[in-house]
Amino acid sequence: MMKVIITRTESDSKNLAAKLSEIGMHSLISPVIKIVSVPTRVQKISEFQSIIITSKNTLATIKTLSLNKKTLMFCVGDATARLFKKAGFSNVRSASGNSEDLLRIVKQNCNPVRGPVLYMAGQNTRGSIERELSQSGYIMEKRIVYRAEAATCITDAAQQALRYGEVVGIFIFSSRSAMILNELIRKFSLQDSLKPVTAFCLSETVAKEASNTVWKKILVSQKPTQKSILALAKKTSKSLLS
Repeated sequence: MMKVIITRTESDSKNLAAKLSEIGMHSLISPVIKIVSVPTRVQKISEFQSIIITSKNTLATIKTLSLNKKTLMFCVGDATARLFKKAGFSNVRSASGNSEDLLRIVKQNCNPVRGPVLYMAGQNTRGSIERELSQSGYIMEKRIVYRAEAATCITDAAQQALRYGEVVGIFIFSSRSAMILNELIRKFSLQDSLKPVTAFCLSETVAKEASNTVWKKILVSQKPTQKSILALAKKTSKSLLS
């Protein structure tokens, strides 16, 4: 069975690993980030016409707020939207794509005159969403509700498999994960071990960051979803050994 490395958090990786095993890939889980919730307070939260959510990692903090379950929420992807619906929020809409898709549905469904928009974000977000909406006349308020801490090592099992040439692919889901992975590859002198390895990247942005390391090739998911990157892995699985 082909070996691959998943760099997502432990909880996210387990589901993906189960799916990959169905197409003949044995997964080694080596998270490059750890998600830590950041407590926050939001004054007069009922005055916001909607909430923007770009990651499911916001849920733990949002659950601590006195938030009406009917509050309009915009999620960047279907998986995050499903998670919030499961948590009891009934007015959740998914952009089913990337930040550009998210901006589009916010503008389609929210009017700047109806009140401010709350953006629940991670510590290392780029700021393009709040900037774009502010320029379009929306009153934006941003709250940092989680941070992604960088891992300090690659697991022993993943390192050994890389050094022995057993790994055919590595799955990378964010540009920050790609940046941290690059640093760890250099730290543990694994550059040569990546030359026969394919990088499976969730988006072009992730691929651009990953390209700072030399790979056999870099493949990009058609859509920024787990379903799409799985389809890519299945499509290319036979060629990984050649």
